[in-house]
Amino acid sequence: MEMKYNTAQPHLIISEYGRHVQDMALHLLTIKDRKERTRATEAVIQTMTQVHPYSKDSEELRRKLWDHLHVITGFKLEVDSPYEKPTPESFKAKPERLKYPSINIRHKHYGKIADEMIKKAADMEDNQERDVLIATIAALMKRSFMTWNKCTVDDNTIIKDLREISKGKLILKDVSSLAHVHVQLNVNPNMNKQRGKFNNNNKQKNRKKNKNKNRNGGF
Repeated sequence: MEMKYNTAQPHLIISEYGRHVQDMALHLLTIKDRKERTRATEAVIQTMTQVHPYSKDSEELRRKLWDHLHVITGFKLEVDSPYEKPTPESFKAKPERLKYPSINIRHKHYGKIADEMIKKAADMEDNQERDVLIATIAALMKRSFMTWNKCTVDDNTIIKDLREISKGKLILKDVSSLAHVHVQLNVNPNMNKQRGKFNNNNKQKNRKKNKNKNRNGGF
């Protein structure tokens, strides 16, 4: 039996269905009787569903399979399909480019959430609820600053930036709320390796010293 290499065989149009499905799909074009061709097409569709075993047999899935079958057959398949036959142009059309929101934030390391919270707090009445929100915002700003810059930050910097972003409307009254903010900063892994090697060397030296002391009677 002669072995056929994939490089010598026709290109897989939709590789996820495999070569057997593609051969079956192309064979449909050779069936002259339309009714027989339609029955055979339904069998190919059922075979294609095995590629999506975890997907429900929904209307959306069947429409997708029929579209893919037309793509594999080069849009030459003429059968009594339950769906409108797609055109090659419908698959060539590029999707519309997503428009990302334009965000103008001066201190980007604090993020959009903190910026929105500052705007909301600035419009609130001066009461206890507003003070609690300001303390929450300041804590969020400190945590974001440390995570973004991977370093600690002085509380006065957070207080100053809060006042500047809010245009002087927000002043942190309870500074102690920032003392409880801690972030696990990433340390250079090479530093950890060197530290571990250093500790292992110290352990080995201590063991040798203890052995020598025992041999010399504790001296």
